[in-house]
Amino acid sequence: MAILWSVVANFEELLSGSLLILMSLTTISNVLARYLFNNPLAWAEEFSRYAFIWVVFLGAVVCTKQGRHIVIDGLVLALPARPRAIVQALVDALTLGLMAVLVYYGWILTAFTTQPTSTLKVPLSVVYVAVPLSALLIALRSLGNFTSHLRFAVKGVSSR
Repeated sequence: MAILWSVVANFEELLSGSLLILMSLTTISNVLARYLFNNPLAWAEEFSRYAFIWVVFLGAVVCTKQGRHIVIDGLVLALPARPRAIVQALVDALTLGLMAVLVYYGWILTAFTTQPTSTLKVPLSVVYVAVPLSALLIALRSLGNFTSHLRFAVKGVSSR
């Protein structure tokens, strides 16, 4: 049960790391096939491109989860603790709004895309679903941050 919980808790890291490794191995294999055997892998470039898209979007989720996004917070850090929590809660609320828009329009894009990719012949919706899925995961992480910041702003009690 502990292993299952660990996989669920680190889903984004595991999936993005696995895709990064697969992308690297595919690219190296394609280079070797091209220059050593003069016969490149037809699907390698397309796979690497789509894996990179997934890695980028899952990386954004990991950055949200770990609080590692680039921020300019000099003014916010100068505020006392409770006003700082209010500003952070406001930022979390804006992030939730943006992610809601991305989930909605990303799902529309995914749902109405039926054409397959040119070489791999998988539906493009498999690639496009990275947008609403990552936005949903970011929204869930931001919701947790929002409640924590709001609780601190109102009650002065931190849940972390």
